[in-house]
Amino acid sequence: MSIDPVRNAKPTWQTCLTAFAFTLAAGLIRLLFLERQALWNDEMFSFDVANLPLMEIQSRLVAYYHHPPLFFYALHASLSLFGQSAWALRIIPAIAGSVSVGLVYLVAERFYGRRSGIVAAAICLVAPFHVAYSQEGRPYALAACFCLLSLYAMLMSIREGGRLWKLTYVAATSALLYTHHWGVFVVFSQMVFLLTDRSVTPGVKKAFLVLWSAVGICYLPELFALLNQSPVTGTTASDWVVAPGPMELVDLAGAFSGVSFRMASAVFTMPWPVTAAAGLACFVLVVHLVRKAFTSPGDGTLRAMLLVVGVTIIVPYALSFWVPKLFLWYRYPVILLPVLCVCVGAATDRSWLPAIPALVLIVAGVAGTAHYFTWSKSNVRDVASYVEEATKDSVRMVIRPHNFAFLLNYYYHGKAVQLDETYLDKPLGEIVDTAASFVYVSLDVPNGIRDYMDWHFDKIAERRFPGEAHLGMVVGVYKQKPDLDEEDDPENDEEK
Repeated sequence: MSIDPVRNAKPTWQTCLTAFAFTLAAGLIRLLFLERQALWNDEMFSFDVANLPLMEIQSRLVAYYHHPPLFFYALHASLSLFGQSAWALRIIPAIAGSVSVGLVYLVAERFYGRRSGIVAAAICLVAPFHVAYSQEGRPYALAACFCLLSLYAMLMSIREGGRLWKLTYVAATSALLYTHHWGVFVVFSQMVFLLTDRSVTPGVKKAFLVLWSAVGICYLPELFALLNQSPVTGTTASDWVVAPGPMELVDLAGAFSGVSFRMASAVFTMPWPVTAAAGLACFVLVVHLVRKAFTSPGDGTLRAMLLVVGVTIIVPYALSFWVPKLFLWYRYPVILLPVLCVCVGAATDRSWLPAIPALVLIVAGVAGTAHYFTWSKSNVRDVASYVEEATKDSVRMVIRPHNFAFLLNYYYHGKAVQLDETYLDKPLGEIVDTAASFVYVSLDVPNGIRDYMDWHFDKIAERRFPGEAHLGMVVGVYKQKPDLDEEDDPENDEEK
């Protein structure tokens, strides 16, 4: 086995122009209706951290959260420049997702030719999974861009050497590690390829030992933070974490094909004919790619990409049986999707036959993206609208969970007094007992406070906002029970 030479040694102006055209098209899709999807809890977390003073972001993340800081530094700049809005929150992922599509074309075209580049970029352009996370105020789209750039720089360092590619590799890989912790698994998968593949010469392996040392030095501050944060034990999944099992891998295949994934409080699904067609197309392409990479004289580039995808999925999946939060199939693996798109493009480099299932994925992606723009991932805006309607007349009090306040008030523009949910001890208990009417917003889970409200007050109205993939919400409108006249009091009847 040997690594094939670069198909196009230097990008031509046509290559750069086509890559730019794909980036522009991706930008139009990802910037379209950037604020249409309602915000949700995790995006409010991004708001909260990014609004801290710049020097406090890293210390807050180290103390309380399991996130590297790079995305939040960039988001701090975005919010400072563009203001406190969902658009400013999501513009960085939208740009990163758009650049990823152009980079997919550049990588696939350079290694496999123009046809492969067009197929690969077209799939990434309309992949609903990628579009959704390019419109999410979280670090995944940025991590996906750095993941592909790191792999591209690694392959070009092997093929051509050169200081520029090596510096690009160190910079992109360090940026990936400072954007998302799954970067650790990506780097490990690169090591597996470089240290075990027979097509990589000893000289290249030694050179990468130096590069990994440089990356390690850059990563040391975050590594110490990660080691302090990582739990030693913890086999119990949280209520929002799926317990590990074989179905996670099936679900992941659906996410990669763009027909099903979870996001915020909802589940994105496509009709079963689309799901079946996309699933069959994925199966055919995987079989073809594995045969092409591992059982026929070879393509080291394709082996590297498939190993990066495979190992980066398998390792955290296996570890999730110990720490379930390491593998969220509907979220973290999206950082590998651009690399997968390049692999699909590689399948079409010498034959038009694999282009048929690739075309199926493109058609399914177009349908899925169109569906995504009519689908709602979060119910928070609807909750706020209902609360505003309920408090426009005589109701002047809203009780809601403390951690829901920021999210609710992004959309709620009413003037009702807001109080934090407590266990109805003083002073809240006294307040609600004397209030003429109020709105109570709560999570749709067994709730002793809501039971108290239902027992002690008259419920004028109630509306449930179900959550398929996450917690739903319940909004109840209450008023005081009418006072009983003394002669109608049941206790007086008993005395008589």
